[in-house]
Amino acid sequence: MLILIDNGVEDSEFIYPYFRFQEEGYRVLSCRHRADETRMGKHCVSLKSDLLPEEVTLEEFDAIVIPGGRAPDIMCANKMLVEVV
Repeated sequence: MLILIDNGVEDSEFIYPYFRFQEEGYRVLSCRHRADETRMGKHCVSLKSDLLPEEVTLEEFDAIVIPGGRAPDIMCANKMLVEVV
């Protein structure tokens, strides 16, 4: 499971799939255009990215989650994230 994040992501739309898929045994990683950096969700939940878009190998993931909030608008400006999707 890969979750794409950036500033302004809707916290609950990140947190729920993140923990729910882990409970089902999936490996869950997050991706943003700057890896290993902490971002703030819309309601101030601290979110850390694990991967850069160029490090993503799509065959390793069963699904991609794009949480709502303001983050999708920000992510659209990054060519590498758009290519992942």
